[in-house]
Amino acid sequence: MADHLTEEEQIESIKRWWKENGTGIVTGIVLALAGYFGWQWWQGKERSDAEAASNLYQGFVEAVSANEGKPDNKQLTTANSLARDLKEDYAKRIYASQAALQLAALAAEKNDLETAAKELQWAVDNTGEDAIKYVAKRRLAAVKAARGESKAALALLEGDVPQAFAALYAETRGDILVQQGDKDAARAAYQEARAQLLPEQASNGRLLELKLESLGEAEPSAEVEESSAEVEQPSAEEASSNQKDAQ
Repeated sequence: MADHLTEEEQIESIKRWWKENGTGIVTGIVLALAGYFGWQWWQGKERSDAEAASNLYQGFVEAVSANEGKPDNKQLTTANSLARDLKEDYAKRIYASQAALQLAALAAEKNDLETAAKELQWAVDNTGEDAIKYVAKRRLAAVKAARGESKAALALLEGDVPQAFAALYAETRGDILVQQGDKDAARAAYQEARAQLLPEQASNGRLLELKLESLGEAEPSAEVEESSAEVEQPSAEEASSNQKDAQ
């Protein structure tokens, strides 16, 4: 009898425990399963999206590369259509921003600066890649300067940038200042660019030197000229002494 009562008590205890905790356990199991299958679904979608974006970009590259990089109107229409699909469906993927950069370059070659600026601005606003954003901002600054928007162009080049872009940004700022006729500021920008060059950017150094040479060296200040004159001009006594020594 005691054993029977003990079993009943154990059953009641289990029932009470399940009543108190069963819902939480079931919920936890459901959430765990949902998380697992959700993760599996997300990974599958990521692979699917990456493959779809890659295929679109491959078609885009083939279109813009046709005729040795000189696509005809039909090929350009195809490229623009594929780029639009990339930007609408896969805006944060690198393929979309790369396509925008390439379309901007093609437009700039044809002096279609409005389209070039539009594509570059899209890349700046939408890319998830910092390196592409810095490239797009610098090119956009150059395009805006070519369109006569110097103030907006210089604003794009303000602020700190990674070391890999420091020289390029300073050089572009110098180019814009030359267009504005501010030679002193341009010279300072080119000198900054030269100082910021990384070893792997050494090939840009000669071009910077040519740009600096075209602006001429900084004129010495009046104080420096006076100081030099004072050092170079001997006193009357020194001149007399020098003459005696010579004799």
